[in-house]
Amino acid sequence: MISKNCNLFLRNNDLISAYPATSGLWEPHLAALIKSFVDNGYNDFFIDIGANIGLTSCQNGQDFKYVHMFEPNPLCCSILEVNAAITLDESCFKIHPYGLGEADKTVLLSVPKHNWGGAFINDSENSYTSKVLANKDGFKDCRSGNYLDVEIKIKNTSNELKMIFKELSEKGLKKGVIKIDVEGYEPTVLKGIANSLPNNMKVFIIFESWDSNFNIDKILNAFEGRAIASKLFQNYPYEKNWNVFLKTASLVFNRTILTRLETVTTGDFLGDIVLKVD
Repeated sequence: MISKNCNLFLRNNDLISAYPATSGLWEPHLAALIKSFVDNGYNDFFIDIGANIGLTSCQNGQDFKYVHMFEPNPLCCSILEVNAAITLDESCFKIHPYGLGEADKTVLLSVPKHNWGGAFINDSENSYTSKVLANKDGFKDCRSGNYLDVEIKIKNTSNELKMIFKELSEKGLKKGVIKIDVEGYEPTVLKGIANSLPNNMKVFIIFESWDSNFNIDKILNAFEGRAIASKLFQNYPYEKNWNVFLKTASLVFNRTILTRLETVTTGDFLGDIVLKVD
C-alpha cells in the first residue's frame, strides 16, 4: 500500500501518478509477486534499476534489509530522494543518480511529457524499434514535440553491480530481488547482471518487455545455465476495455488480483518476465 503507509510526492497529471493517487497501489500484481519472494527468503536486498520517483521501492522496500535505486533522470531523482526519505530507513538505502548500460557515457533521455515513467534512450543500444518506443506511450512516432530531452549519465552495468554485489555479500546479504524498468535497455542490463552476479548469490529478476519477440535465449545463455525464465500472468477484477476510472474503482472495492508464474522458453514475451537465478 502507498496511501495508507506513507504520503508520497506524486507528479500531478502523469500516468504513473494517477493510479497510486486514487487507489493507494502501484502495480499491485508486481507488489504481490515481490512480497512472495520476500516471504520465501529473498529479502536481503532489492535493486531497483529505473526507479523513477520510487513507487516500487517505497511500496516494497521496507521488506528488505537494503535497497539500491538507480535513476538517471534528475527531474525524477529529486522526487525519488524525498519519497525514499519519507518511507525508508536512511541507513538502509542508496540512490544512484545515473543509469546502467554497456559503457560510461553521457546521452539524451527522451521523456514522454505525459508519462515520465516511459523515458528511454533512443540510440543503437536500445533493443526496441522506434515504432515500439512510440507506441508504448500512445504515440504514432517519436516526434520531438512529444518528449522532453534531458541529459543523463550512464555507467557500465557490470562494473557498477560488481561493487554492489561485493558490498552486499560481505554483509551476508546474498538473496534478493532485482527490478528492471529501462525501456529497451533490458538486454544490456541483464547481460551486465549475468557478468557480475557472484556464484554465491541468488536473485529473482523482474523486467517488463514491450517486444513480443524478445530473445530470451540470449539472456539465458548469458547466465550460463543459472537462470530459468517465467512469465507473469494476472487476472484483474475488471475487463481490459474498461477505462482507467472504472478499473481504479474496481480495485478500490475488490482488490483481489490472481497472479501466476509459468515457465516459458518460447512464444510471446510481451509483458512481465521473471528470471530465477541460482
